[in-house]
Amino acid sequence: MRSLPIRRVPVGPIGVWIALAIALRLLWVLVVPSRPVGDFALYRESASYLVEHGSLDPEFIYMPGYVFLLAAVEWLGGGLLAAKLLGVAAGGAVAFAAAGTADQLFGRRAGVATAAIGALWPAGIAVTSVTGTDLPAGALVALAVWIMARLGRTRPRLAAGLSGLVFGLGAWIRAVTVPLAALSFFFWWATAGWRAALRRTALTVAVAVAVLLPWGVRNHALYGEPFLTDSHGGHTALVGANPNSDGTYSRSLNLMFTKATGYRLMDTPDRHRASDRAAYAIAKEWSAFEPMYALGLLAAKADRLLSHERNLLYWPLFRQGVLPDSARAFQDAHRLALERLADWFWYGVVALFVAGLALVAGGASARAGSAGGAGARARDRRPLALLAFPAAMVAIYASFFSEVRYHLAIAPLSFPLAGAAAVWLWDGGRRRFEGERARLARVAVAVAGTFGAWSLLIAGGEALRSRHRWAVAICEYPSVGQARLCAWRRSAPLNGPSPVRGVWDGVGLRVAPLATAEGGDVLAAARTELPLENGRYRVKARATVAPSSGGEPSLGASVTLNGMAIASVLLSAQKTGIGIPLDGTFDHEGGRAVLEIALKSLGPASTNEPKTVWFSQLGVERFTPLDIIPRR
Repeated sequence: MRSLPIRRVPVGPIGVWIALAIALRLLWVLVVPSRPVGDFALYRESASYLVEHGSLDPEFIYMPGYVFLLAAVEWLGGGLLAAKLLGVAAGGAVAFAAAGTADQLFGRRAGVATAAIGALWPAGIAVTSVTGTDLPAGALVALAVWIMARLGRTRPRLAAGLSGLVFGLGAWIRAVTVPLAALSFFFWWATAGWRAALRRTALTVAVAVAVLLPWGVRNHALYGEPFLTDSHGGHTALVGANPNSDGTYSRSLNLMFTKATGYRLMDTPDRHRASDRAAYAIAKEWSAFEPMYALGLLAAKADRLLSHERNLLYWPLFRQGVLPDSARAFQDAHRLALERLADWFWYGVVALFVAGLALVAGGASARAGSAGGAGARARDRRPLALLAFPAAMVAIYASFFSEVRYHLAIAPLSFPLAGAAAVWLWDGGRRRFEGERARLARVAVAVAGTFGAWSLLIAGGEALRSRHRWAVAICEYPSVGQARLCAWRRSAPLNGPSPVRGVWDGVGLRVAPLATAEGGDVLAAARTELPLENGRYRVKARATVAPSSGGEPSLGASVTLNGMAIASVLLSAQKTGIGIPLDGTFDHEGGRAVLEIALKSLGPASTNEPKTVWFSQLGVERFTPLDIIPRR
């Protein structure tokens, strides 16, 4: 019987670096007493519930793979330290898989350089003490890629099946791994053509689905429908589309969602799917409401995902409550240095990755490896084909929702190209790039162009968000107690940054009063549309402005309905903090009603300090119809 053609873990330089990677991560979890908070604490609580009750918490809506691992650790008698050892193992697996992939694609020396990058990755070491799903899921994705690179040419069907198995296991931890199995098509296409690629991809996907099938059966039994993902994708998309927070998590969003729909994020099982669908429907509406803002939001989410690694230190070191007070002194004193170390290491990896990509695209990849067939390896399209995996994850996270910790599954896939470029630069530097200066110039241009283009992308996204910013808040209509979501877009000024800001119970208008403003000038305005039936209505709200250093008020607030003024007040500095009531009535013939709030200048401002006026507790109440003429 033939044994699997997977070589044993090398004892040479690659093995030394992998051993160092594990040792550094083990030392970290022993020295840094990080405590799980937020989602990370939830995973441990869910594991404890599973051990005690033999089933998942009824409100559990995530993929259960990592919870199963934590439950196994707890059932075996392990505590928090034992749970963190899962992160140590995942960190070692990342270094091993990245190095093994580089070894197969570019040669042993590139594998050694990649192993060094994986071992010394500062942010990768720091997150080891966080009991989260991101590092284990990233390790499984990296291992699946290594299997394809290692066995793809010699045992392709075995490689397709094993990679499908690993992708399926990864999907038990993070649902985003599910579509990655189908993306193996590009690797197989680069290896053996599209016909073979279709067959092998089908095998990979079939195995991945088979691994996930028990989860689908469980979902069918619980929800009455078979599906292979979690039950919070809609909520995740809703967070990523929230204009009030630029697509980041905020507690107020949960409050808005519950008031407007009656559902909760953590709801009872019979409401999980309906809650998730309602969240996804709202997310689609928000993305379509102001397309240019949504486009700018893509850049913001890509920025959070890829630009920096300093934020990865937040969860193990700097978040309030993760470290006891006695252990905070060193981290607080050296926070800037630690953040710079994480960022600059990542910038170096990105520069090397782009250099490696430029070399591969130019047919010079073999120069990064050891001797052995420059012509053969120069035509190798596998390194480019494997980029489908990180590209897909970036696209998915930027489209829906991103946090910097999602970056942990993407970064290791850049290490092999970075390692190959490092070896090429080392060899070229030793001979002063003799005969390679033109290629060096092209690589330098590619690196500088990438950083420059990325900066322009981020700045362009910020400009789009600033100009097209809108807000969403709870409004009560057509009667008190009926909460709905109102979307507000600016109506004045027409140019420049949008003045609109949002919180869960109101909308704000940010203005910078001009010394040249004259009485009656509209400084800022926003409007929303309300579908109302025929009748008489009363609109009410409260206007609040922060205290001003000036003596006399210089702003007035007004409310109009379909262009007709129905309420106006003077914003007095003496009444700040308690809110000034706005109240008016109007008749409406039915259909769409355009409600507008505006800030008007009362003359030259006594201060040039920008201020935000908040309109909160907005309600539109319909009067009860009166029968003037008795019915016959």
